[in-house]
Amino acid sequence: MASIYRADVKEIKKIMIDRNISTITELSAKSGVNRNTLSQVLSGEIQPSSDVMDKLVSVLKIEPERAGHIFFSLDLRNG
Repeated sequence: MASIYRADVKEIKKIMIDRNISTITELSAKSGVNRNTLSQVLSGEIQPSSDVMDKLVSVLKIEPERAGHIFFSLDLRNG
């Protein structure tokens, strides 16, 4: 069953720029999330697990309300 949610990868990438994190490798090192997993998340291939979301929220210093909008946007393409 397809997820009804889709991470807003554009917003994640904007936050990476705001936090001076320019590569997936750098984000991986800071967050402890596997580089391949991050690549799949940032390309929209997969929805991040709760553990990955937690690590990204922490390292990117995303406010809770903004994190909710980023990680729990309705995927209107599967609706």
